Amino acid sequence: MFKHHYQRPVLTYFQQEFEQESFRRERQRAAVLALLFASGFLLYGITVPFSGLPIGEAGEYKHISIQVAVYMGGMLVYELLVWRTLGLISRRFPGSALSYFAKFGNATVEITVLTAALYMVSRSFDHPILMLLSPIAYLYFVFITLSTLRLSVVVALWTGALAGLEFYGLSLYLLEPVTTSANEFSFYMTQTFPYALKALIMLLTGAGAGYVARQIRLSIELSIERTEMNEQIRTLFGQQVSPEVVEAILAQKGALEASHRKVAILFLDIRNFTQFADTHTPDEVIAYQSAFFDTVATVIRNYGGIVNQFLGDGCMATFGAPLPLDNPAERAVEAGLAILDAVASASQNGTIEPTTVGIGIQTGDAVVGNIGTETRQQYNITGTVVIQASRIEQLNKEYNSQILVSQEVMDELSTINISPRRVGATHLKGMSKDVMLWQLA
Repeated sequence: MFKHHYQRPVLTYFQQEFEQESFRRERQRAAVLALLFASGFLLYGITVPFSGLPIGEAGEYKHISIQVAVYMGGMLVYELLVWRTLGLISRRFPGSALSYFAKFGNATVEITVLTAALYMVSRSFDHPILMLLSPIAYLYFVFITLSTLRLSVVVALWTGALAGLEFYGLSLYLLEPVTTSANEFSFYMTQTFPYALKALIMLLTGAGAGYVARQIRLSIELSIERTEMNEQIRTLFGQQVSPEVVEAILAQKGALEASHRKVAILFLDIRNFTQFADTHTPDEVIAYQSAFFDTVATVIRNYGGIVNQFLGDGCMATFGAPLPLDNPAERAVEAGLAILDAVASASQNGTIEPTTVGIGIQTGDAVVGNIGTETRQQYNITGTVVIQASRIEQLNKEYNSQILVSQEVMDELSTINISPRRVGATHLKGMSKDVMLWQLA
């Protein structure tokens, strides 16, 4: 015979978050009730019958306090078991849905046990109906009020309706026969009106609790939806620009005002990419670019940089903006050397085609921030440092090198163990002054 294996349905992000919140609220509710019953058990159930404290003229009714203590102690144990069970379920089966019927069952147990307790204690009275006027009966309202934490209108209405029906039913059972002498005392012992009115108030309290529960639920749903939307924005936006830029934009509510920042710019170029693209299919080219840039971007991110642009046959990375770094130039050089190792390793293990790259690095002041119109903006880094870094990278072909850096970059290095070769002062296209270059690889 084939055994059917139940597979738990896959929950969406919203459903997972809401179910976790539902578990927390139900557990919170059990904890509150456990605390209330513990307080009642200690302050009333134990103090009165066992400490010898007087209870007015009704000293012969001390056993009533013992019955109350048994009820409160039993409910304390019950609520602690509920609290403990919910905790175990949430830890062992994260994301599990709290059964809708379990909330109805728990509410039914709490209300019915209270009704049974009122009946049992009432048997000790000469006039049992008076038990429904005692403070213990107000526990109905405690259960109804805390039903708001169940985040369900229907469960709150069920709690209020069940409490009202059971209270009214018990009152009908305990009412005494109507006598000829009418007074205030006999009114509460023989007439259904005060108990029907109290049952109606319980029902209305349940409706009010249901309204509050719905408002809490809507608030939680809105909060979860906003969180989910923010995560989607981060994910989708982060696929277009660096995650660091996304966080900076969200932190400043989209207003990344232009400012001067000392940065290091790294330009990278893939050697012979045009020839590779001409001899491979578009799918192969895209697959290669994806694998290559994944390798490079990971290294850049590990050293605190961000990739500003993917250029098809290369990329531009920035160190020091939008997140400040203590020494952007040194981080850029470390990243450049690590990129050479990562590309060589990826070429050897077959992740990408055998590849060589050229890298140029320059450091200096740049203007960073959003540029564009009111409807279309782009995070941008501009300045002479960007142009120089691009020109320096292009000279790798001329000097048959892989990493070229400026004298400004070399002046910032302190702990990198390399043996640089001085290339000399070199004219960069479009620049009025020559730049001293060094070859690092």
